[in-house]
Amino acid sequence: MHETANGPGLRCRLAVLTSLDGYRRSWLSRDLTAGLLIVAIAIPLSMGMAEVAGMPPIAGLYSCVLPLVAYAILGSSRQLVIALDASTAAMLAAAVMGMADGDPVRYAALAGAAAVLVGLILIAAGSMRLGLVADFLSEPVLLGYQAGLAAVVIVSQLPRFLGMTVETSDTIPRFRETFANLADADPWSVVIGVAVLATMILVRRWKPAVPGALIGVVGATIVVAVFGLQAHGVAVLGALPSGLPPIAVPDVSLDDLLQLLPAAGAIALVAAADTLVSSRAFAARNSYEVDANRDLIGLGAANVSAGCSGGITTSASAARTAVAESVGSRSQVAGLTAATLMVLVLLFMTGPLRNVPIPALAAVVIGAVLRLIEVSSLRTLWRVRRAEFLIAAAAFLGVAVVGVLEGVVVAMALSLLDFVGRTSRPHDAVLGSVPGRSGYHDVARGGGRTAPEVLVYRFDAPLFYANAARFRSRVRGLARRAKGLRLIVIDASAIGDIDVTAARMLGELQLEFETKGIRLVVAGAVGRVQDLLVGDDLQEDFVAGDMYDTVEQAVTDGLAPAAVGVASPSGADGAGS
Repeated sequence: MHETANGPGLRCRLAVLTSLDGYRRSWLSRDLTAGLLIVAIAIPLSMGMAEVAGMPPIAGLYSCVLPLVAYAILGSSRQLVIALDASTAAMLAAAVMGMADGDPVRYAALAGAAAVLVGLILIAAGSMRLGLVADFLSEPVLLGYQAGLAAVVIVSQLPRFLGMTVETSDTIPRFRETFANLADADPWSVVIGVAVLATMILVRRWKPAVPGALIGVVGATIVVAVFGLQAHGVAVLGALPSGLPPIAVPDVSLDDLLQLLPAAGAIALVAAADTLVSSRAFAARNSYEVDANRDLIGLGAANVSAGCSGGITTSASAARTAVAESVGSRSQVAGLTAATLMVLVLLFMTGPLRNVPIPALAAVVIGAVLRLIEVSSLRTLWRVRRAEFLIAAAAFLGVAVVGVLEGVVVAMALSLLDFVGRTSRPHDAVLGSVPGRSGYHDVARGGGRTAPEVLVYRFDAPLFYANAARFRSRVRGLARRAKGLRLIVIDASAIGDIDVTAARMLGELQLEFETKGIRLVVAGAVGRVQDLLVGDDLQEDFVAGDMYDTVEQAVTDGLAPAAVGVASPSGADGAGS
């Protein structure tokens, strides 16, 4: 919604309009080139994914028209390309095969209905703002996911690159089978694949703005046509069926929909995880913001349109997005261009694509996803925080070995465990006076001094059930080592939140020290912390007189006129570790 001169307007700001904000004419050629490359890669890959789903190859091409338009209008990513995915295609086949009883017409209707159900589930999730799951995708998760996905895509393309066929589809078995049968590789296919890959890499280093992938594919196509390399074992696309996608609502019963619902929910979860991670990853790489809820709605609309136009379930394609990014794609103009070109391909352009070599397209995909492996960022994680590097490694292994969804879920769980571990044992500090600086500072870091009557203690994390016991233990330990302690000031400026368990602990701690003649007060508490501590709702409550705006005020008022500085127990300066 947008504000107008007459009040709130009804015009919705669509993603494609956001994508075009600040658009420069010089970007158009890159977006058009990216759209052309997306189509060139989509033709063989989409047909293959349709076969994985048990559908005719043409269904894969149908899935590259309306879904791209739907996401461009309703999604939030400027670059994300919607396409078919091997994991969701396989899940679709497993869900539909038993219900179709060998009837291809019923099979197609059930597959379309499943895509529509997936889309509706995603739209509902986005409307309920469930995209917040993307907020748990940390940088280590993104880095590991990208590297793992690159490995999966490269292994999937190796047989095409080498001009050979393999039977297995899972990543590790596929790699083993490919490696074991290297002797069966077609020499001319290898030459073409290596030449296109080398062209991409060299052109990218020489002049990144030049579309090296397009140059390589066009050159390889010309070479195959001129020298008749198809007769020497080089696989090419061949003729494609023509005609526009059929627009119709899948003809299935309510019982069919109910039977498909669990599988549709699982497919939606996998597609959402893949899309949200990819959208966040490419946005971070190119310094713009995305909206996870709009991405879910855009992906849902893409699936509904696929199911109603003879296609199958769709998801984000990191490989095709990387291809678009590699030639400088800046907006969803690339996706809209790809959808338009796919219509032209379906209608008029099957002939010129006959001689496009599949090894060349495999090289384009491999060259594109290699950029997803950010070695320098992973090296930085290794040097700075080994725990986060291990999270990235777990995401990589999970995606590459188990699956996209499983890998991301495992990495997210490890990230949350790491966060809970760090917040349960956060940095803390004893504060005191530091020469040449006003106020109160960490004496362990600033080389300051403390005095015997006051302990000023800062806890640098939200205070909740998982770290409340550690907090109490630290304060008790520091107080035991004090000589003549009269006042404990809790500097709560770094405590952004507190739960009931921790609030009760603080109240109990105040009563405990009161019996020893020591006053415990709180300084710098934010509103939500102060609201929970002061009142009559808890069994042990603070009063307004125990709350101070600053540490200085707490020390001055807490010790009365005689107070001159800040003090802490002897030997407490090690608390700031």
